[in-house]
Amino acid sequence: MNNESYKSESSVTWRPISFDYLFSNYKFSSPYVYLPYLAWLILIAAALYSTALIYEKEFISVTLSQIEIVDYFVFNPAYILGILLLFWAGFEWGFIPVYLSSFFIAYISGIEVLWATLVGLSFILGMGFYALAYHSFRVDFSMRSLQSVVVFVVVSFLSALASSMGSFIWSFFQQLSAPDMLTVWKSWWTGMFFQSILIIGPLLYLFSKKADEIKSTYYKLPYERNVSIKWIYGSVITVAVTLALFIFSGYQLGRLNIAEIIGSEKLIDSREIMGSLEAFEIIAWTAIGLILITGFTAIYLLENWNKALRSEVLNHTRDLLESKEQLNKSLEEKDILFKELQHRVKNNLAQVHGMLDLQESMIDDSEIVSLLRVSKSRIRTMALAHEALYRNNDLTDISLKYYLEKIAETTHESFLDEGKEINLIYDIDEVHLSMSRAIPLGLMISEIMINAHKHAFNGSDKGILKIESKVKEKSLKLTIKDNGIGIPEEVDFSQSNSFGMMLVQSFAQQLKAKMHLESDSNGTTFSFSIPLASIE
Repeated sequence: MNNESYKSESSVTWRPISFDYLFSNYKFSSPYVYLPYLAWLILIAAALYSTALIYEKEFISVTLSQIEIVDYFVFNPAYILGILLLFWAGFEWGFIPVYLSSFFIAYISGIEVLWATLVGLSFILGMGFYALAYHSFRVDFSMRSLQSVVVFVVVSFLSALASSMGSFIWSFFQQLSAPDMLTVWKSWWTGMFFQSILIIGPLLYLFSKKADEIKSTYYKLPYERNVSIKWIYGSVITVAVTLALFIFSGYQLGRLNIAEIIGSEKLIDSREIMGSLEAFEIIAWTAIGLILITGFTAIYLLENWNKALRSEVLNHTRDLLESKEQLNKSLEEKDILFKELQHRVKNNLAQVHGMLDLQESMIDDSEIVSLLRVSKSRIRTMALAHEALYRNNDLTDISLKYYLEKIAETTHESFLDEGKEINLIYDIDEVHLSMSRAIPLGLMISEIMINAHKHAFNGSDKGILKIESKVKEKSLKLTIKDNGIGIPEEVDFSQSNSFGMMLVQSFAQQLKAKMHLESDSNGTTFSFSIPLASIE
């Protein structure tokens, strides 16, 4: 499986495969899981075996010279294995064999379990500096560039100092004198530093790129995560607490050593007491120095994190502004297209209206002419809705006041008989409604007005036709009233076969309107109560 491309052809950055990540992506029965674990267990056994062999040869002994003590740390197979596993697989893969081997050699040397644990933790602390550095700075560790080599040397020095904290616990339990204690401490950190430079570094140069290629071939490697503020604080606190633990341990061991000297029957040698104090002072200053280095590193990481965060915010803001600009441009284009569509629909309806108008002029049958005039009115009503939407800035709804007034005027002009004086009055509140609601409402009003013009004013030359629309209690109260002769008693409106009245009832149902009809010799009133929610 191919993964992300390298930052450069020879760059290898730290992308560990943690236990949790492995079990989250593969089943334990998969060879991608149990084979690495089997190989890892074999390596742990080899590390413990090599540690036992080293201990049998007594490489660490107070009788040996400093050079001979350094030899042990220059070639410590368990630690070499652990560091390589840390870089190529992950921290937990490396620290377990290192901890077990260091704990084992400390325990069989007569150090109590608690203090042997601290000796093992000193090595883990040193490994932690590698993990912190290469996770935080994303630096190449293949030793193929000057930057890669310089970073590795600096981190190896800090790691060696951190690991050397265990030398003081070792020396106290071996009851070494102050000069011997300092010899062990110097040998401990210098030996580990040389081990990193002379052995681990060249191995990373030779095999890191190949190891990364193998991982990328068989595993889907996790993405590199950005350093978070939580991770920085957690790392600093962990290092500080661990080093503080070593300071406290050194203090306690120093007190015990001084107490033993004072409680012994032999003459008190002030040099031994000063040596114990000096050893504790070295522990304290080494730990303080490492804490300061960690603190300054944290400050550097925080500053970089803030810069990265600001840069990310600026990039996101720029992207949002660009997206907004593109969206606005797209909306403008869509508005133009939508308006053009409404305009063309209105024009097409106008052409249909014109053709019907032409057809009307060519027919002498009054009944057919009447039907054509009604059809033209319905088409004109629909065209007015598209025109109102085209003229409106908001393309989602139209003005009811504008729309109803235009319908009323157009219908009134189309069906007003010559010689009659019918006054049109309207009182309409401003409400906006969608196109899907506007057309049935307009057609309903148009049908009622056509019916009024055709029947209400028979035998009369004057009349009033009033349209009123008011918003009351979350409903639209619509009234169309005339002062004509009224609907004859023998006509049942609900059972009427008139196509126009059937349309009125159908549109009322579509708008979920409650309809009420009153008619007598003084005129006819259609009243509708339409829920506002149904016309939004």
